[in-house]
Amino acid sequence: MRLFPAGSLIFLDFDGVLCDSLEECYRSSWLASMGWKGGTPPEPPFDTAYRERFDSCRPYIRSGEDYLVVHEWCVQGRVPASQAEFDASLQAKGQAELDRLKSILYGVRDRLLENFRALWLSWNPLYPGIAGALRKQAGNPLVRVLSTKKAEFIREILLSQGVDWPLERTLYTGPRTKLDIIAEVAGTARSVLIDDQIDHLDFQHPTCQCYLALWGYVGPGAAARAKASLTLEQTVEAISLP
Repeated sequence: MRLFPAGSLIFLDFDGVLCDSLEECYRSSWLASMGWKGGTPPEPPFDTAYRERFDSCRPYIRSGEDYLVVHEWCVQGRVPASQAEFDASLQAKGQAELDRLKSILYGVRDRLLENFRALWLSWNPLYPGIAGALRKQAGNPLVRVLSTKKAEFIREILLSQGVDWPLERTLYTGPRTKLDIIAEVAGTARSVLIDDQIDHLDFQHPTCQCYLALWGYVGPGAAARAKASLTLEQTVEAISLP
């Protein structure tokens, strides 16, 4: 059964929708917070409480540099009570500092991919069924990946799992919102966005139907706020159709 109207442009978030990247985000951002510059990357200390705090902050993440701020919360033994509280801590740092943190994180990812490629890629498994669904759509111009993660990293992860996804259909948001990019690409055409960050979504959008990915890094109460949501199985079926 077709879930989306025929001819719809489909935009898929990457982290938490296509890829279970939590391990990579934890390890890469921890290395960045430790100032790692090269050599065999050390293992993060085994600390169950610390990791639980980190994981509980994942729903608040909007962009990669946020992970380094999460580590600051974890070191203090604290967890934000809400998205607003976490966003306030980002705002207090200022854009220049956030840009610096993003540069540090992406530098770590570049070094890992260059020197410890298999290890870094192993931290980025796709969710069950996603690889096969994407292979079927690799030549379909209506389906695109839209993410706050750089397109080059996404392509490397997908290639490592047998998905030759075109770089030109992998859209990196940079400082822009996802819906701004969708408006530019889709115009007034009917479109669909599947994302696990509810604050990226606008459920009143006139031409874009937004769905919350229930299997992703969804924060407490997010499902109750969503006007439309999908399971992983529904999404795999939907994007597998010609």
